Parts: sequence; structure tokens; C-alpha cells
Amino acid sequence: MNKISFVVFSLLALIVILTSSCKHDPITPLSDARTISFATDVQPIIIANCTQSGCHGTSGSRKLKLVTYDEIASIVSSGKPHSSSLYTSITSNVLNTMPKPPNPRLSDIQIKTIYVWIMQGAKNN
Repeated sequence: MNKISFVVFSLLALIVILTSSCKHDPITPLSDARTISFATDVQPIIIANCTQSGCHGTSGSRKLKLVTYDEIASIVSSGKPHSSSLYTSITSNVLNTMPKPPNPRLSDIQIKTIYVWIMQGAKNN
């Protein structure tokens, strides 16, 4: 394979990888969605996946803590998931995705729950 063919092949492979790993917004008509509760729906997802992994908990973590509503709300733009660090970090397909490997990614249902909660105003309910 000559250099030009290799470069073209590499670029095409990169494009395929980047476009096939795109994650789209959850398809949820907000008028049909139930009200998402922070305490019963969102906080358990964050606790189970972000604080238990040793990254954003209370004991010994020097990083951003994500235990209380105020801590979580500090990285959320109410009504704007794509402007919310919380949402963009859990849907990112690049190196800064959360939770970090080897921890598993959030499920589509967990991501959808957080998305709808943010769209509904990220209330402390």
C-alpha cells in the first residue's frame, strides 16, 4: 500500500469510527414523559455509577463531588442537556467520557432519565 492509499484509508477508517460512535438524544416526547424525580431517579444513578467508582464520592476524593443535589446541579444547565457538563460527559464517545473505564458506561435508560430530568428543569424533587 503506497503512502497516499494508506492516508486515504486511515482517514476513511477514522470517519467511520467517529460517525458510527455518535450517540443521539433519547427520543422522548417530553409531553408523554413522566416527571423524573431527582431523589428517586437521578441521584441513585449518580451514586451507583459516579461516586461508587471512587471518582466523585465523599471519602478521599479530591475531584468534583457528586453526592448532593447542589453538587450535581452545579454541572447542569436546567432545560439544556447539551450545555450541561453532566449530560455531555455521560454521552461523550471520546477520552473524557464518564464513568471512566473499566467502569461500565451508563445504560441508554439511565442516560434518557438524566436527559429528561434536565429537560424538565433539573428540579430538586
